[in-house]
Amino acid sequence: MAEASLDDDDYIIGTDDIEIARLGQQHAIWRETALAAWRRAGIKPGMTVMDVGAGPGYASFDLARMVGPEGRVIALDQSSRFLTALETGARERGLGNITCIETDLAEMDWSAVECDLAWTRWCLCFVPGVPDVMAGIDRALKPGGRFLAQEYVDYRSFRIEPAEPVFERFLSAVRASWVHFGGDPDIGRRLPGLAKELGWSVDDMRPVIHATRPGEWMWTWPTAWLEQSPQRLSELGFLDAGDVGPFRDFLARRTADPASLLITPMVLEFSALKPG
Repeated sequence: MAEASLDDDDYIIGTDDIEIARLGQQHAIWRETALAAWRRAGIKPGMTVMDVGAGPGYASFDLARMVGPEGRVIALDQSSRFLTALETGARERGLGNITCIETDLAEMDWSAVECDLAWTRWCLCFVPGVPDVMAGIDRALKPGGRFLAQEYVDYRSFRIEPAEPVFERFLSAVRASWVHFGGDPDIGRRLPGLAKELGWSVDDMRPVIHATRPGEWMWTWPTAWLEQSPQRLSELGFLDAGDVGPFRDFLARRTADPASLLITPMVLEFSALKPG
């Protein structure tokens, strides 16, 4: 197998146009879940919200509308390609209240930003040194500010049924790649403890998980990624090349069978407050 390596500003599943489009679909499917979380968190016009791990900006666009012209969104990401897409998308939507910062979160100057709320979704699970990043977010939050996250809490809950051995091998490869690059696919389990260490008070926690079947919109969210990732995992040395074809065949069989069941990996929606 090839030795796993990534470019400095790259992600394991890439930052190309296909991935940017897939992330747009992902946000569209999860948008109502995010909007509900933001409403519960009290995001309103005039606030400054930090989008940690903003990617190509689909959440940033909605946040920018919520905080209005008098508010501000600070979008952080390490990928210049994603941030270029974000800036282009903001101009196309007439949104002038988004500030982009290209940075590795481990090297971020947190004292240079200040916000009322820090939001992250499917970002901390990929980040090495999460306690340091959380401490940085704490420095950026105003007194009384809020941290709001949607992060995986039990990735083993991801199922496609009826399952086959190649699916289990694929999941093992995904987890191995995650850990190799310093991530934690169950980072949500650590958030209450990390919040306690920072002196934050936990405001709300709730699981988010979906069950879907072929033909439904939710089915297209993970399967769009599942169609791309086996080849990438094989190139990086985590999945045997001989499993790429059989896995795609398995996915095609499940997608063609209306009795198939897909359960999305469990996400923890987590909200905590910094002391005022």
